[in-house]
Amino acid sequence: MTEYLLRDMKRNTELLILAEFLKDPSVKRKDVAERLGVTEQAISQYIGELEREQLLTTVQGRLKPSRKGVQLLQERFLQLNDEIKSILRQIQVIDTCVALAAGPIRAKDRVGLVMREGRLVALPNKSAGSSGIARNSADKGDEVLVGGLEGVVELDLGELLILQVPSEASGGSKKADLSLATKAMKGFHYDEVAVGDLVGEVVAKRLHLSPTLMHAPVEATMNALSKGLDVLFLGTHDSTEEVNALIERLKNQSGYAISFKLVYIGKER
Repeated sequence: MTEYLLRDMKRNTELLILAEFLKDPSVKRKDVAERLGVTEQAISQYIGELEREQLLTTVQGRLKPSRKGVQLLQERFLQLNDEIKSILRQIQVIDTCVALAAGPIRAKDRVGLVMREGRLVALPNKSAGSSGIARNSADKGDEVLVGGLEGVVELDLGELLILQVPSEASGGSKKADLSLATKAMKGFHYDEVAVGDLVGEVVAKRLHLSPTLMHAPVEATMNALSKGLDVLFLGTHDSTEEVNALIERLKNQSGYAISFKLVYIGKER
């Protein structure tokens, strides 16, 4: 499990100190202490540690981040930025949505919201796990803007069949057992075909499959599954592990469990 960088208070304080000296090498230690809300003694201790790590250096009597220190600042703040964006995506509040009208809807009607065949559908004058108020009138089959959302849309999650192909180092597509793949696919009716990497794409072509999810395939697979679509995924260990990790994360964070089966289709383990 990846450790949250936001929890590393010591390193983050060191980063803030480096940033202060990057902005103004002539800044006094007591001023840095006041800005960061720590004691001047603590700042001196942090500075000593940064100097030992060769992240902070003295140039013409002034402290400034070394090249290594500047590089650390850039890398760490970019990582922190990505982490914060990821958290914000999870907690953002959705106030409105667009749904497909299942029947005639008038503006200000309360509608129920459900997922059907991968589409968000608005049910006129019907209750559901999630509901809202129509912002505009719509005929059956038209889009309708729904606001005042309440509840949670009940997800009818899709099923997933993962065909794990041999990695390039293990022989790649030449070591894929197509008869085993065909046997695994028997009876599985998929809506989408995803290939996680080049080896998976080659094997898919040899199985006469037409991949529909090739760009950002792992994320696209999860998106399709969340909309109730069944997905056939082909890829090597690395890409299939990404899918497994996201399935586990979804279960831990939301309680939704995606039904999946993984079959290794290499001729040799």
